[in-house]
Amino acid sequence: MDLYWVIALIYLISSILHCSYLWSQSYRTALLGLYIFKTGVALHSLMLVLFYIKGETIVGGFDKSLFFFSWFISLAYIASHSRFRAGILGAFVVPLVFLMTLPSIILPGGIIEHDPSLRNPWILTHIALIFLGEALFTIAFIAGVLYLFQEKQIKTKKIGAFIKKFPSLTTLDRINHICLLIGFPLLTAGLAVGVISAKEIWGNLWKWGQKETWSLVTWFLYATLIHGRLTSGWKGRKAAIGAVVGFIAFLFTFFVIGYLSPGLHNFLLRNQ
Repeated sequence: MDLYWVIALIYLISSILHCSYLWSQSYRTALLGLYIFKTGVALHSLMLVLFYIKGETIVGGFDKSLFFFSWFISLAYIASHSRFRAGILGAFVVPLVFLMTLPSIILPGGIIEHDPSLRNPWILTHIALIFLGEALFTIAFIAGVLYLFQEKQIKTKKIGAFIKKFPSLTTLDRINHICLLIGFPLLTAGLAVGVISAKEIWGNLWKWGQKETWSLVTWFLYATLIHGRLTSGWKGRKAAIGAVVGFIAFLFTFFVIGYLSPGLHNFLLRNQ
């Protein structure tokens, strides 16, 4: 059993414990799941470090891209939990991380992983910054969905034991706000590094391919949301909907456009 399997198994166990908190009253179960999850993240980090030391590509192909992205989501969740103690987010984040590690153990590696451009520090920095920003947007998305669900339950006066485990609407809105506030500069820096690296490697600052265009559209959506929160007082329901829409745009750009028309980003989702 290689380290990929060990990490995936740890995340699976943690997912079961986190999800069991949804229908049980035991906070200790969720706490145990968090400790196990942190163990998995530590091994996940070690594996990525070993890849880097050995000169292997950390990202490239569908499997490694998701494996790398899931690591950033894990770090973002641990950071948000340490700040807000919103353990219920783990019931959604941890299973997502587990699912994102599965391609690494069920899909064969692709020859595209040997693309020499993937070892370029500019390219790696570009991808890492964008993934970290989007990892924070993932947490903001989940917080936004939980906000909208909880708000609906409160308005319809359907407040059961399940809803009582949710953080307050104010806390969920705060998580949304902080993740967007930190994630947007990281996304912006990642795009800027991408422009610089494109000029250095391919000789063009910007190519108006579908992937590049939709990445810019996603950036504008988040820029609008950030502007609304900081200058127009957007919060609560409006901000939650914005986080959901922005994340859907990211998923469309990364998975749909990234697979059908990747352009220079062919290495991210194609395995061969």
